[in-house]
Amino acid sequence: MRRLAALLSILMLSHVVSASPEITVNLDLERKLADFDLGVNGGTISPDGNSVLIYGEDGYAHLLSANNADDESTDIRLEKETMSSLNDATWHPSGKSALIVGDNGTILRLNSTNYALGEAEGSIAMAGKDINTIRFTAGSSVAYLGTDDGQIWKYYADGFTLLNNEASSRITDIDCLRNKNICVAGSLNDGVAIIDQADTVTWLPNSRYHTWVGIGCEDPTMNACTGFASGNKAASIEIDILDSSNSELGEIIILGQLEGDTIGDSQASESSSIIALAPLGMVRWNQYTQDAFLMFSNDNASDEDVLLGGDGYAVAWENSQYSGFLVTSQGRIVSFEPASEADDGEIPNILILLVALCVPGVFIGLIYWNSPWLQRKYANLFSRNKKDEQ
Repeated sequence: MRRLAALLSILMLSHVVSASPEITVNLDLERKLADFDLGVNGGTISPDGNSVLIYGEDGYAHLLSANNADDESTDIRLEKETMSSLNDATWHPSGKSALIVGDNGTILRLNSTNYALGEAEGSIAMAGKDINTIRFTAGSSVAYLGTDDGQIWKYYADGFTLLNNEASSRITDIDCLRNKNICVAGSLNDGVAIIDQADTVTWLPNSRYHTWVGIGCEDPTMNACTGFASGNKAASIEIDILDSSNSELGEIIILGQLEGDTIGDSQASESSSIIALAPLGMVRWNQYTQDAFLMFSNDNASDEDVLLGGDGYAVAWENSQYSGFLVTSQGRIVSFEPASEADDGEIPNILILLVALCVPGVFIGLIYWNSPWLQRKYANLFSRNKKDEQ
């Protein structure tokens, strides 16, 4: 009986001190890029941190100011070169150009000097392929591409070479180490692959049990990336830079107490990633510490604007920690900034009083149920009081 009471007391105490994650940013709906649903699929920030290239359905492409995305006068509208869906983009490390890829073998090159957008040379080799992701390596003109049917390709000097076709499911994301020409690819059903400096592709066998939706290699000091998977999972991908076959998938971390599911990630500041949630929400993940903090939930988005709560995530970025912009799939631009202490939500006085009363009682109960001496004293006192009443 004493053990049962002690267990119940511990459970009561745990319930009192547990709490849902607090939001860390405030949202402000700034503007819409159009009066209709643009179908924005994503975006990528330039190497100098000044511009964000967004892309979407029906060949939509647009340049925003990373620091002043709320200011329409800083927008640069790019000419439409295709009616195919554009699915991903990557900036050359020099920042002078970018490649945008999409369905039906679409590969466009953006000249960041005159903002000309046109078909990339040699792209005929990818005709008919739905290209879902692309990423330039950190220190070269090599880029790796992933297709909807699981193929991994290499781009270099206007040429395209098939590197691997072992997978049968979509390559969802590719990201590369910040200081080495080694990349990591994630897939829906075939796990995670390492692409080393010799273009060798190695699939990690213990990674095939998860649905990978994003890869982030944000910490330049680490030979590791983070994989984000459906089910609000995150895991470190430890890379052996000398022999990629010795690379390993770390422990799977499940991010609890979140509304919705992980659908992707974007680059944040200070070795961190922004994890995208559906329905609309964001979580900040630090690759080095492996800490996750809720930025805002779908309820918070709906509180800002009911239509925003029903929108989807396209891309977000930080200009400083917890401060930046979000672009939604319909083309809304939302700014966010750190939540002040006053916005964190004060604990109601009545709850404080209840906790103040209950917590000491729980500890007293624990002491009582584990002390035969106190129980005998109480029994003697109770029987004495009954005799006095008679």
